[in-house]
Amino acid sequence: MTPPGPVAERLAELLAASGRTRIPRSAVRAAFLQADPTMVGSVDARRNLAGVLAELAAAGVLEPTGRTDDGVPPLPNSVRLVRPRTDAAPAVDRGPWHPALAGAADLRRPSRVLLQVNDWLFAHASRAVEVPLRERALEITGDEKAFDGPLPGGLTPEVLRARRVVPPLHRERLPGGGPVLLVVENADTLDSLRRALAPDPGPVGGLAWGAGNAFTASVLALRDDPPAAVRYFGDVDAAGLRIPRVASDLAEAHGLPPVRPATGLYRALLRHGRPASARTVDHTDVEWLDAGLRGPVRDLFAAGARLAQEAVGVTVLAGDPDWRDGLAPA
Repeated sequence: MTPPGPVAERLAELLAASGRTRIPRSAVRAAFLQADPTMVGSVDARRNLAGVLAELAAAGVLEPTGRTDDGVPPLPNSVRLVRPRTDAAPAVDRGPWHPALAGAADLRRPSRVLLQVNDWLFAHASRAVEVPLRERALEITGDEKAFDGPLPGGLTPEVLRARRVVPPLHRERLPGGGPVLLVVENADTLDSLRRALAPDPGPVGGLAWGAGNAFTASVLALRDDPPAAVRYFGDVDAAGLRIPRVASDLAEAHGLPPVRPATGLYRALLRHGRPASARTVDHTDVEWLDAGLRGPVRDLFAAGARLAQEAVGVTVLAGDPDWRDGLAPA
């Protein structure tokens, strides 16, 4: 039997550390992204997670449930751990761990990044000044994005003598002071929505420009003045759904409201959008959408197509009032 690889081993350790026997898919996915931070935001995350679960199932570490979602490839609704990981391969002696990484001593196969951090802490931590996290990542690993996702092995920015830099979020207030912030992926659609909402903003008290993938980090700028609720509208494609899902996970981890879909705007896009060929098709984040939207979006993706949010422009906003559905706080 081929032993599980390093990512599978790390995932098994994280699942076992949860103290649960049956673990839902959402928690499995979160642990997988911690085990392999390079998969954060990757269109290959679902495929790689399915492969890692297959490794662990073949090794007798866990059993996936028979019920799955309808993504491609399908993922189990939950997994059941069938034995503790302590009876697997013994830990490998890799030398002393820095006191700041004492918890890593229990890892059998620490990641290469964690070993690099350990070496750096012994050599430089006592005299290191605080720098932006990407600068520290480049210094330690040669890859400025190495620490973009969840940090491995109990690492924190404080241990790395670094700080996460939150990019600014362009934000505009609307009259009426409603409780909802509507975040829009692209600038042209933001302009059209600003004009459509100005006479009657309803529950929307502010608009923000997500600026594409920047929102997966700039969402933390909301900590300075958190809204009561956040709604999001973007393209219907793999990246367009990944962005708000990742932003929502980060927001909730920092005590902010989750990022939820502006359902009426997405329905309008499905009605009025012109399908175009998609370079990448990935069903991973379709579940971020409300249940009534998932089927049509999966059908769109199965056809290898995407929709650009600019289809919901001035004419649609003026003639299809249902786009306001779902903007109010739940």
